[in-house]
Amino acid sequence: MILVDIGNSGLRVIRIEPHSEVLESNIWKLSWPANFSVKGKSVPLQSQSRNHKWCEQDDLSAFEWLVDSIEPHHSETWYVSSVKQTALDQLQSVCKLRSVGNQFRKISYLDLPMNVGVDAPEKVGMDRLVSSWEAWNVINVDRGHAGSSPIATDHRPVITVQAGTAVTVDLVTADGVFRGGAIMPGLGLSLQLLAAGTEQLPWIANGAVSGLPQLPGTNTTQAIAAGVHASLAGGTTFLINRYRQEYDRDDIPVIVTGGDAKVLQAFIQPPCIPLDHMVLRGLNRLIATQRLSKDHYDELRSS
Repeated sequence: MILVDIGNSGLRVIRIEPHSEVLESNIWKLSWPANFSVKGKSVPLQSQSRNHKWCEQDDLSAFEWLVDSIEPHHSETWYVSSVKQTALDQLQSVCKLRSVGNQFRKISYLDLPMNVGVDAPEKVGMDRLVSSWEAWNVINVDRGHAGSSPIATDHRPVITVQAGTAVTVDLVTADGVFRGGAIMPGLGLSLQLLAAGTEQLPWIANGAVSGLPQLPGTNTTQAIAAGVHASLAGGTTFLINRYRQEYDRDDIPVIVTGGDAKVLQAFIQPPCIPLDHMVLRGLNRLIATQRLSKDHYDELRSS
């Protein structure tokens, strides 16, 4: 089977056997910048690797590289969590051209065995929902707090921090209800917004904001790195503290994930667990538990 996590600024794909572990070395990635003007400023050189390519959103050749790298079988099902339909359309079109990907299963909130206690469940990003459901299971099932019963009295609430295009800080209650959370611009988006909204500030690469940036910054790049880092780390920890104060529990665990999780995790008071690829992990668990709703099935038939 093939698991796909499509976000606003990239996608992650893994071809995996059922019940196998999600490993970083087996994940293929595409990343692209946000789609707004940066006033002709130079595009920063982002880090790439054997299984990670930076591209423009409409670069079909990048999707071809991705599919060819995965080497999918014709009969395999692609299980997809997506918040960007145009990227999913491109992926499906390449699969059709390659005569692979007989079935695409796009996951909806109705597939998750989790109550979604917000105003419009259908409008919540699937990445937030799948990650939060996986986080609740990591804390309350995998770590042995109460077995798998949804009514156990010693379950714990959990806070999920996703550091991607946006940084989201969401809460699932002890009884497994997603209560929503907070959303703010992520690292890459913040850097690009500064470049797009100003005359003189450059667009710097994500990698310029790592560790604890120099303060005070003695040049523009250092100053941007220090400011964006403070905004993300300070905003995230402020939100976590609010959750813990409002629930009067300093021990609410936090799971932090996403491409920029390392920027944040050192500043989060324990208990804090860094876990990468929570959406792919959640899809893997969801399929393993065989709880997908048969009433919400999206297929692509190759011609």
